[in-house]
Amino acid sequence: MPSNLFLGRELFKFKLGPFSWLDRKTMRDRTMEALATTAVKIPNVDNPIRNMSGGQRQCVSIARTAAFASKLVIMDEPTAALGVQETAQVENIIRGLKERGIPMILISHNLRQVFDLVDRIVVFRRGRIVASLRKDETDGNDIVSYITGVKGASDTAYA
Repeated sequence: MPSNLFLGRELFKFKLGPFSWLDRKTMRDRTMEALATTAVKIPNVDNPIRNMSGGQRQCVSIARTAAFASKLVIMDEPTAALGVQETAQVENIIRGLKERGIPMILISHNLRQVFDLVDRIVVFRRGRIVASLRKDETDGNDIVSYITGVKGASDTAYA
């Protein structure tokens, strides 16, 4: 797992071409810190990623993003292929990142999830923005109207 989190960003004790030595202890410690910070629960961090569930894999991916202090996190349907419990875990991680002030773009067709997790909703239709609304100034019916084309771009004030 530490190798999954640090993939491409490995830490070395020393590096001499092919005779490099990974700093596994530091990577493991930082992995544990990243998992604690994002509230990701992985029963065995030494378990290879191929042996993890879809939800655990998604959580590792989000923890990896958060661990390296990304300036912007973009998530495209982060819970699309997950079960109820795994979806709840990913949503909690997203809330934690939001509380830490990490800017995020969440792309989702799940309106319940959108209204639970975001502050602003931007609706695209046929490759164009047709609405940009504050979450607390709209509702699901309004958003569906923009998605289906019942309401158009001329009906929305962009703020």
